[in-house]
Amino acid sequence: MSMVMAESTDPIDAFATEGESAVRDRIRDLEIEIERLKTSLEDAQKAKQILFLTGDPLTKEVVHFFTDMLGSPAQQADGPGDFWLVAEAVGEAWCFGEVHESETGNVTREHLARIMIDRGEAGKADDFPALLVVNTFCTKETTGERDLPVPEDVRRRAAEDNILVVRTLDLVRLRQKDLSGFPGIKEFLEAVRAGGGWYEVNDALASKVHAA
Repeated sequence: MSMVMAESTDPIDAFATEGESAVRDRIRDLEIEIERLKTSLEDAQKAKQILFLTGDPLTKEVVHFFTDMLGSPAQQADGPGDFWLVAEAVGEAWCFGEVHESETGNVTREHLARIMIDRGEAGKADDFPALLVVNTFCTKETTGERDLPVPEDVRRRAAEDNILVVRTLDLVRLRQKDLSGFPGIKEFLEAVRAGGGWYEVNDALASKVHAA
């Protein structure tokens, strides 16, 4: 329910002084701002759900996250793999995607091997863009416990196999970057098309592709 004040019907208000009118206007402005901030906070909390999900709910949330929160249309796959990034105008699938979780650990070479096999079974060549989304350390309670770098050997192998790895934490920060007015999703999609490695978005919202 909106907190914004309704126009007063009290006859005393008809004799309000200039100072009283200014105070009422200020209260109205503050109530509007509070509503805006509440909406923003709720939106931010919804975006962080991706950090706590596993299994099918995680896959569905990744598709929702790309489509509705990052503005890059995605579709859940009905064959090998978990999802596709699709061209907005024509719906053509241009990137093969898989989603995994690692409850107490990090991205592994086994995750990379799985997406390589599934990309081939989906009829795509080894150089077809592939995106591996992993919810790393998803049972950890703090950002610091979750924010560990993808291992160097995994980054190097991902670069060799044309697979871009991104943690769910990176996706949350990517959205924060976009909302802050920086070119977040545009740079990310360019990185997906360009090749593989680990796409990191750090706590300062600076992004970088690590190929080794």
